[in-house]
Amino acid sequence: MKRALILSGGGSRGAFQIGVWKYLQKIDWQPDMICGASIGAINAAAIGSGLGVDELTRLWTTYNRRRICRLQLLKFLSNALFRRSFVPLMDTTPMQAMIHEVIDFKALKKSRCEIIISAVNLATASPEFFNQQEITPDHLLASSAMPLLFPYHMIDGMPYWDGGIMANIPLMPAFLRNMDEIVVVLLSPVGHAMLPRPERLEDAGEHLLEQFLAGSYHSALMAERFFNGKVSHNDLLPPSSYLRKQQLSYHEKAGQPLHCLQKEEHSNPAFGTKRPRIITVAPSRMLGIASLLNFSRKQAERLINEGYENARCTLKLSKYDYND
Repeated sequence: MKRALILSGGGSRGAFQIGVWKYLQKIDWQPDMICGASIGAINAAAIGSGLGVDELTRLWTTYNRRRICRLQLLKFLSNALFRRSFVPLMDTTPMQAMIHEVIDFKALKKSRCEIIISAVNLATASPEFFNQQEITPDHLLASSAMPLLFPYHMIDGMPYWDGGIMANIPLMPAFLRNMDEIVVVLLSPVGHAMLPRPERLEDAGEHLLEQFLAGSYHSALMAERFFNGKVSHNDLLPPSSYLRKQQLSYHEKAGQPLHCLQKEEHSNPAFGTKRPRIITVAPSRMLGIASLLNFSRKQAERLINEGYENARCTLKLSKYDYND
């Protein structure tokens, strides 16, 4: 059985992923591939370089925000007001030092588990994927470079930033490798818990953020189902759609029967011949906007514990075959 672990972006919420990984290691769930975006890319590279659960936990509980990034508000505002060259809100020099210190890139290249990370090419406005043979500190800094907050980074003469902007849950490599089982670790509860109705402006902002973090996941799952012939064009339309009500598709309107398209899409070799088993582990509560840049020991410990418990409960509910 071929297995993949998908680690999404979400800033300092990434500690949750360490808790999930801790539980997966306890039940001896070993992936053949780990795909990460943004903070998920850094966690993926750290795991791929050979860091154990204890080392990962120590890393997350000892590196506070000052050891990750420094606020440079005056420089940011003055450059914005006087229309000078772009300066991000945060200086990530400490993060560069941390990556060089904790990740063994030689060991990463030799990893038996394939490590893939995503970053967005600013020039082409497209997401790109890199494997462990290509990954350097610049790739990790680019993948985790939240726009406006962190600086973009140059890779082969091209500017890149946060992979989470366009591929926050990088499922595509796992689909293309025809994985049998995929564990997806989200850093947002959207779709996995009932969320309270927003009452204030900050509540609406938090909902917007959560839906952004998890939105690409639902889109990717629908795309996988569609290309494997599991859903029709009409299933991609909202229930109120005129075409769905009329039992018509865009292609049928153009004179091409939908069943022919479904047959072609079902045999699409790029997406394999069978649908993988997908297990999703996610927070069960709203974490708050501030949690994105809260690298405190307290939050890290809490999220590691939550990740462990949520993984345990989720895999039990999924009737995963293991000894706990």
